[in-house]
Amino acid sequence: MIESQLEPRSGSGLVAGIIACVLAVLGIVTIGFIFVPLAAIVAIFGTIIAIKNMNIAGIGVNVLAWVLTILGLVTSPVLLFMIADMLGL
Repeated sequence: MIESQLEPRSGSGLVAGIIACVLAVLGIVTIGFIFVPLAAIVAIFGTIIAIKNMNIAGIGVNVLAWVLTILGLVTSPVLLFMIADMLGL
């Protein structure tokens, strides 16, 4: 009974990671200031769920989603100007 509680559930956090990847890619190739923050929000939830359930595949997909989200942030001039304005640069 105790062993069943320690077993990781498969697929936990994986779907959120895939959705975050799709949103991040959409942010890179289209309207970044809309899709990149959405990708970051979904990636936060996916990462937390994947780590909580010890799902290695979910963690891997969410790491990819974070890399794509950061790439989308760097390639979006609107988001960069917004961050610079908030920082007072």
